[in-house]
Amino acid sequence: MLTDHRIVIKQIKDKFGSKLSYIPSTHKGKYDLPLFEERDTGILFVYIPEGDYNMGLSEEEYNDILKLTKNPNISIEEMRPVRRIHLNPFLISATPILNTHIVKYNVIFNKNIEVEETDHSPFFCDYLQAESIANDLLSEIPNEKEWEYFCRGGNQSVFCFGKTLPNEIELEKWLCWDLSSLDKLNCNDFNLYGLFFGEWCSNDFTFSLEDNSNAVSGSKTIKGGGAYFWPWQDEEWVYCISAFRMPSKDLIENKAAFRLKMEI
Repeated sequence: MLTDHRIVIKQIKDKFGSKLSYIPSTHKGKYDLPLFEERDTGILFVYIPEGDYNMGLSEEEYNDILKLTKNPNISIEEMRPVRRIHLNPFLISATPILNTHIVKYNVIFNKNIEVEETDHSPFFCDYLQAESIANDLLSEIPNEKEWEYFCRGGNQSVFCFGKTLPNEIELEKWLCWDLSSLDKLNCNDFNLYGLFFGEWCSNDFTFSLEDNSNAVSGSKTIKGGGAYFWPWQDEEWVYCISAFRMPSKDLIENKAAFRLKMEI
């Protein structure tokens, strides 16, 4: 999955001008994808290339889950049928939006959004607030198809980090709440960090991945979530499954983290 940085940099400059600046970086992921910084907030955006993937939980992935537990606490039907999805390129924030980003956002837009902590941990809010912040920053909340695509990072394994669970030292690098030093943490092959805090998607939650599946009233789709329960007491690793999805009605206080997406 080769990406010509020169073409992408010109493309981004032509569309966004000085709003986004290219940042040469040392990529830990498998693919060397261009990285950009938003001028005012410092939010980092990764270029996600065009591609195809199988959305949903495959039989192979389910069999790998059964090697970890005999009775997985997941709703298989909600993650099926597996569908082939094609997506055009887009930009996605390298991390969830952090408390530090919201502090800067408040200053820029003269807002008074309450931030419980002013550190580099994810900012949690309801969907309407996440959408409002995204609109102010000329971006969007990614939909579920986009979210699963960038979470998988070009892989079709049950987790973005493989078929099995790493040891606790490595898991901590995936699930750490302090995102201030990304070079000390683990990322997926698209160079994305902090994928497991439970994030808003823009689409309504449906009972399955069928095109005509009914939506759950008043619920958006939530993806990820394993870091929210870390350190785990049981089998909370199921929230790290790339195909995992849940309705927002199951959230605590109706709050989740979120990323920003920019169309190219």
